[in-house]
Amino acid sequence: MNTYDICIVSAANDADIAERLADSIRSYRMPADIRIDEGLDYRRIILDTQETAFHEPVRRQLDACRFLILICSSDAKKNSAVEERLIYFSGTHGRDHVIAVLVRDEPADAFPDSFIERKMVKHILPDKRVIERMETIEPIAADLRADTSERRKELLRYETVRIVASVMNLHPDDLERRHLTRRRKAVMSLLAFAAAVTLVISAIFGFLGLKARHEALIAEEQTRLSTETAERTMKELPASFADEPQALEYIEEAVSHAKERLEELGLADLLDRTEGGDGS
Repeated sequence: MNTYDICIVSAANDADIAERLADSIRSYRMPADIRIDEGLDYRRIILDTQETAFHEPVRRQLDACRFLILICSSDAKKNSAVEERLIYFSGTHGRDHVIAVLVRDEPADAFPDSFIERKMVKHILPDKRVIERMETIEPIAADLRADTSERRKELLRYETVRIVASVMNLHPDDLERRHLTRRRKAVMSLLAFAAAVTLVISAIFGFLGLKARHEALIAEEQTRLSTETAERTMKELPASFADEPQALEYIEEAVSHAKERLEELGLADLLDRTEGGDGS
């Protein structure tokens, strides 16, 4: 039984990309209706990114893995440690258990030499002559190269599904379709939840708006009553003590002081209303 399902090998300069890919694969959630072979687990991943010498512990580690994911870049192409691991694993497990992942540079500058196949290919010329040419056959690879971070995230999600499919002996297109269906369901659920939240928030704000309007009407009525009371007090109180000169003196002084306080508080409109009442 294999200890790991995947070993990700990269040059030291590509270690961060290897770690992001490993995290993406581990976090992938297999659709519930997919039946997988017993004993397989794509989340069992080990990374080999330190370019250590190819000694016995490294060989044992590779022997314990079912698949090797090779992070391909110009750094990997010229790295002897990466090349040694690739040659050994291909020899013991077969090329069909090696998954190439392009992360930088053009394929010819990124694939290790031992990973590029060269063979004679026959071509039929227009005059019916058959000639043979040596051609370079590059391996099929996952491609994570992108110009923007957003595009890199999209490619990482897409290639993660296809890598998991290969490791789990599933057809990539079938798993991709199921993955897209699950994402659409998730998006629809999220939209439905967002719509429900929006309705609740709208209802709350509608209620608060009505309450605020109601409170504003109450405040306006309170202001009106206060104004009328002030008008009545400033007009009727002096008149009530017209026959008491001493009392009237104190009352008129108090009314004058009240008017000054209203002006200081910015409530001079009360005075305008009072004066308007006096003139009527």
